[in-house]
Amino acid sequence: MSIRSACRRSLILFMLLMVPVPLLAAPFLSIASPSADGIFVLRGEQMAGVAGLDITIGYDRNTLSSPQVTMGSLVGGMLNSSNPSNPIRLAIVGSEGIAVASGVIATITFERLGDSAGVITSMTASLIDDKGNKLRIAPTAINNPQNPTHGEPSAEAPPVGDAKEEDEPLVIDVTSAPSREAPVVLGGSVTLPQEEVEPAEPKLAPQEAERQEAEGQEIAEFQPQRREPAPVEPREPEPKAAPQAVTQPVQLPSVLARFREFKGERTLANLTSLFKAVGERPLLQIPAIAIADGTSTVTLVIAMETGDRPPVFAFKAARYVSVSRSDEGEWEVEVRPEPGVVDASITMLYHGLSQEFPLVVAPAVRLPAAPGSAASEAAFRNFLATGADLNGDGRMDYLDDYIFTANFLAQSEEPAQQKE
Repeated sequence: MSIRSACRRSLILFMLLMVPVPLLAAPFLSIASPSADGIFVLRGEQMAGVAGLDITIGYDRNTLSSPQVTMGSLVGGMLNSSNPSNPIRLAIVGSEGIAVASGVIATITFERLGDSAGVITSMTASLIDDKGNKLRIAPTAINNPQNPTHGEPSAEAPPVGDAKEEDEPLVIDVTSAPSREAPVVLGGSVTLPQEEVEPAEPKLAPQEAERQEAEGQEIAEFQPQRREPAPVEPREPEPKAAPQAVTQPVQLPSVLARFREFKGERTLANLTSLFKAVGERPLLQIPAIAIADGTSTVTLVIAMETGDRPPVFAFKAARYVSVSRSDEGEWEVEVRPEPGVVDASITMLYHGLSQEFPLVVAPAVRLPAAPGSAASEAAFRNFLATGADLNGDGRMDYLDDYIFTANFLAQSEEPAQQKE
């Protein structure tokens, strides 16, 4: 080995030792168009353990249009949604972290305008792990194809933080049907506000214009002079309220999990008490117990501060119906549980954080009732004594207790609601 080669290797080793270890291990995102044909590939490096991604990509309107997003193998099996606006927004979330270190996150196919190969103007990203913790990320890299006529981004291309499109919540809708390999994706819509244009005044013939000008001068001669209003002292602008802090995610154990972990005596009082909320919860479910019959819907009212950007909603074992925001700033998400499910949830990605909301849902079971009343306590005691396989899995366990108790409480509310 020559002295020059040995010195070179020593220098490289020294430079690597000087780089902080966290920087080397931080996730890294890059986007490039290898063939300069309007197809841009978004790649991720050091991505092992990443469970949620919120990415925005801005592009030059004068060189690219009509983006189409295809998710890559790196995020295969994860829930995803995208808004093909400008900037493009990608939202991807999974119950577990990515297993491999690197790969393709998404491929974005544009329609090229003119001879340009296309220009990506900006890219930002926010990542979280499977516990909802925000991850440190290395600076993103944009590798635009070389083009002699469009070497710099157009001045008309809006930056990510200044986009004119109106942000709306992204929606990811997925069912747990075993026959469906890929998730069903419903992208949130983005609308471009209409610009208000004043109608142009019609042009007049020269004679008509002279006549109106003369009449205007005559009217002005007889117009009494107006007194100028007294000057108004300028008022100091009222101080703006400080932005509220983003609500941190909390662990919300499901009612189903309480039944699974319950070791006490199976009594009416004990089992019904498992449905009572414990501590402060940033949500309200309406109705409190949803029946999974395939037609009924349930609304979740979320009282959380989610930051400036709209959140991303992902659904497990439930179909998306609608999402809106109340005057008080609460998110109201309506879903339709899949028929027969006992485990359904809504996950909200916001400000680089993740919050899961388990739903209280059970299959429909019509219980014996006393004449003119709801499900009777006698029917409950009979179930506790004899048991029943309500979900058809061949055994009697906590799931049957959960299903029976949920229907008992739901049907006990029916007469009261009918009287109201």
